[in-house]
Amino acid sequence: MIELKILCGKILAWRRGVRGNDLGSVLLLAALMLVSAFDEGDSDSVPTEPPAASPATDVVPQAPAGQDQPTGPKASSTPGQHPNHLLKLPASAPGALVFDLVDYRMHLFARRDDSDAASELETVEVGNTFVAVGKQGLYKAREGDEKTPLGIYFVTSYIPGDELPAIYGVGAYPLDYPNTWDRRRDRTGSGIWIHGTDKDEESLLPKSSRGCLTLHNHDFETLEDLVEIRRTPVIVSDRVDWVDPAEVAAMRDGLAAAIEAWRQDWESLDTDRYLSHYSRDFRTDSMNLRRWSSHKRRVNANKSYIRVGIDDLGIYAYPGEPGLYLVTFDQSYESSNYRAVRWKQQYWRREDGTWRIVHEVGR
Repeated sequence: MIELKILCGKILAWRRGVRGNDLGSVLLLAALMLVSAFDEGDSDSVPTEPPAASPATDVVPQAPAGQDQPTGPKASSTPGQHPNHLLKLPASAPGALVFDLVDYRMHLFARRDDSDAASELETVEVGNTFVAVGKQGLYKAREGDEKTPLGIYFVTSYIPGDELPAIYGVGAYPLDYPNTWDRRRDRTGSGIWIHGTDKDEESLLPKSSRGCLTLHNHDFETLEDLVEIRRTPVIVSDRVDWVDPAEVAAMRDGLAAAIEAWRQDWESLDTDRYLSHYSRDFRTDSMNLRRWSSHKRRVNANKSYIRVGIDDLGIYAYPGEPGLYLVTFDQSYESSNYRAVRWKQQYWRREDGTWRIVHEVGR
């Protein structure tokens, strides 16, 4: 519908330039504009490959059962409310990017001024703007399906526009799709970016990329102060639920308490208590719960003490996966015979009223 309105506006503008009532000229112009519109929609489908990164290749199979495809613009954020996906922002991240793709909007969140002690949350919305998605919609599942993935991602680098083909506008932020949860779900593909465009305000259509998140150049440039490489969360959701901040804070505090209990039980050297925090469905990228349990019992048997520190904690509700939460943190580990510092990601779910870890990876 948005594309049609833009097209009609262009045709009317051309009509004003036609002398008299030359209906044949108007119809010809309209036909030409229709052809042009279809060409514009495919203009970046075969981009020149940019240097040092995969080209933007991939918007979905049909929406999973019970989930709707985007239908068009809706009401934006509600004053005084907060997205239920953003529970806690890490101290190292200056902000967060929250995409509501049913609304074709990107919401920008920055760290709240410390002087505002009235809020239970550390982030505040500082703006929102239009974003275009993949030509085939959402729920990316495979390479080349021209759909946009849902999930929580992190920017891996910045590529300036002068190192890219013109279709990417003033620059690009490649994302880490497929992440570890995508791989667990057997999703494939690559080259999902946030980037600018060579199109003007009218010709950037809501569904026009090969899976990327495309912004007008002036909107892309506003991201510089909010994006910290590998730290700023990029939350890509089909729809964002705006809820009371107290509800977000309660969920954050409940999960944070479970994380602290996991940490303390790990330090206790009581391996049974430690493993009680893991789901029967638990996996790492290479182990299931049985192998993980055997590994931890063998390792802990050789320790006289363990100390675990958690810093820079981030907590998010995972889009498209009801009840799934992503936790990120810097983990410091010290034992009687080993030391390490890692950035860790854990996926938690409530099972029979108890928080448990269903997936864990670190680097």
